[in-house]
Amino acid sequence: MRRIAALLASLTLSATVGLVLAAEPAQAGPPRGDTKDNPIIFVHGFAASGGYDCTSQWSSVGAHLRANGWTGELMTFGYYGGDTRCSFPNDGNRNTSIHTVAHQLADVIYDNYSSKGRKVDVVAHSMGGLVIRSALLNVQRGTPGWPPYLYVEDVVTLASPHDGARDAGFCALLYLQCRQMYPGSGFFGELEVLGTGSGGRPVLPVSAMGTDWTVTSSFEDDITLESSGVNVDADHRLQYNAAECTGGEPGLEHSDFIHKRTGLYCVRIHDRGSSWTPFTLQNAPVDRTYQAVYDSSAA
Repeated sequence: MRRIAALLASLTLSATVGLVLAAEPAQAGPPRGDTKDNPIIFVHGFAASGGYDCTSQWSSVGAHLRANGWTGELMTFGYYGGDTRCSFPNDGNRNTSIHTVAHQLADVIYDNYSSKGRKVDVVAHSMGGLVIRSALLNVQRGTPGWPPYLYVEDVVTLASPHDGARDAGFCALLYLQCRQMYPGSGFFGELEVLGTGSGGRPVLPVSAMGTDWTVTSSFEDDITLESSGVNVDADHRLQYNAAECTGGEPGLEHSDFIHKRTGLYCVRIHDRGSSWTPFTLQNAPVDRTYQAVYDSSAA
């Protein structure tokens, strides 16, 4: 009887261990590298109208990537019932918690890519940056019910309100997502549980293979303050300010980050471990996005 009991205990332990191991990545993840074949998932921002045409919203970025030889899948993630032409649609609204949207995004990445050993890049505009931030955070922390791991090589956030949105006050009277984006909300407290890094800025979450973060902002943005867009401990931080350069294109407004492909824009860059560069004229923000997902060492 003792032998039978021991055998049963051994089998039970083996099965339990097997289940635990099955939830973990088989290895550290796919290798990092400067390639143009990663799938890219685009995540739009808050829609005052209740939805976006995902294909149209990301057409400029997609066209620029293809023109520069990008061969990987270009996929769009939607989270409003009013969204159209999205690769991965979901039926939510402006009162759907950003964490809920993030859970949906995490499931999409895991089910379609990470569970198959494939890595992805994520490019997110405005509130979309908070969505991917929550997704990676909850997976990294092992929140029950979330995927066991993700492989996200690069994240680029474009004018995302990492420290809150300036115009969320009135909107917060109507919609949960606006209340969550209000500066100092409990939602930001939940995002900042990893503590602070360099400069006292909140630490960003990473995937099982590590994640290279590029964040951007503009002094001319009418929605996201220039400080809010880059107030996180990212690998690369970019700030645009037309007033600091002679010549060049006009300042970037909120939607310009996903539409401006050509021209020179006044920008300064802060890579981890270095100081801010002087403001100089550089390529358009859509091209900077291409560079960020292609070459993680240079935003």
